Amino acid sequence: MNSMKIKPQKILTSWIAVVFIAYVALAAFQKFAIYPIEALLLPVYAQYASLMYLPHAVRVLATVIYGPKTFFVLLPAVLFEAYLLYPKTDGLFSITTIAIAVIGAACAPIAFLLLNKIGGVDVSGSDARNLRCNWRCVFAGGLIASAINSIGLTAFFFDLSDINTASLAMARFFVGDIIGLLVGLVVLTFIFRLLRHIKAT
Repeated sequence: MNSMKIKPQKILTSWIAVVFIAYVALAAFQKFAIYPIEALLLPVYAQYASLMYLPHAVRVLATVIYGPKTFFVLLPAVLFEAYLLYPKTDGLFSITTIAIAVIGAACAPIAFLLLNKIGGVDVSGSDARNLRCNWRCVFAGGLIASAINSIGLTAFFFDLSDINTASLAMARFFVGDIIGLLVGLVVLTFIFRLLRHIKAT
């Protein structure tokens, strides 16, 4: 019977917990560190888009490592982030909030499914240690995911009949996701090199 018990440390170190915590932690860092700096330096730009949206890196890299099933972890993480960090309407999630959460959680899984369908490239589920071999595929998937996310967010937040405003908003969301992904890739590369160095010593 004891062997059937789930140990707390195993729960905390499972890939589900790692992805969930990483997303929420970066979202909190985004709100309390990145957003205030952007609001100070780029007040007009920062009103509705970030120049560097770090959680996008978690969406993309988690999907690459663990596959499309990551959606079912990202969605609760996005909803928890919204509940924890942002004001709610009458204590309930609005339809718009839920829709935006679904778009945010689904954009990377959909992107890599499309990449696999169109280009026959399958990086989903690859081992994290071999991720450095697939950076171009990861970035291509990140671009597609950002496009999906940008279109979805713009559709919910802006009047699409105003082409100029909608296009500018879409471009800003897209740029923020891509810069966030690039920073995430750089940090991950540094971590991999550090781990290899520690292992070699």
